[in-house]
Amino acid sequence: MNELPGALKPLALLEAIAGLQHPASLAELAVNVGVPKPTMHRWLASLEQAGLIQRTPDGRRYELAMRATQLAFSILTNRPGGALRHDILRRVVQEVGESCNLTVLDGSQVIYLDRVESKWPLRITFQQGSKVPAYCSASGKLFLALMQPAKRDLVIAEMTLERMTDNTIVDKSALLKELSEIRRNGYALDREEFLEGLVCLAVPIIYRKGRNRACAAALAIQAPVTRMSQAEMIDKIPLLQNAAETMSATISADVGAT
Repeated sequence: MNELPGALKPLALLEAIAGLQHPASLAELAVNVGVPKPTMHRWLASLEQAGLIQRTPDGRRYELAMRATQLAFSILTNRPGGALRHDILRRVVQEVGESCNLTVLDGSQVIYLDRVESKWPLRITFQQGSKVPAYCSASGKLFLALMQPAKRDLVIAEMTLERMTDNTIVDKSALLKELSEIRRNGYALDREEFLEGLVCLAVPIIYRKGRNRACAAALAIQAPVTRMSQAEMIDKIPLLQNAAETMSATISADVGAT
């Protein structure tokens, strides 16, 4: 904390909020960062005004806002590991024969951080930066399943589950049941829930720091159901998990070098 110039000290608070796996109260942050509550009030107000943090719907806790999330995306994309991660996606596409993407969660939506398309003439194309709802995508359901329950409940409470296809889960109780299964299994499937005729498999990319573990991103493959059935996609889990483990090392190296 003392190593930072006065004007930059609130960045230590931003780092603390980013490191927690749940929205934090002012009292919790004051203890975590080690500053008096009046100072914490001032720093929180500055970061909130800058659009880097936001209050949860109940107004009592703080979490990262979209501007901070977008900054993190830019760092991940432009760090030296970005080229390595893109190469991992390319190798997965070569082995699986279908499109592969790297995604992160932004609120209740999934953002495509990077993507490599398959060579097939028939494919669904998503551009870097594209967003899809979390509740009806494999990556999104994975992020929700691996969230701390308190944060997940807040996110789901704010969601409107719009029916995208006949297979979309629009009942929140049914969604929570599936999230429990995903947490146990360690992977998630999109069974034509976002787009009819498109299936998807996602596995977590885990960031490790000491004893702490967090789902930093997701690695996913997508395919038309006419080319790959759900059963065939499930057979690809070990391959995708190995790629995600390699991907995790690149993220840990980039974050550690920041």
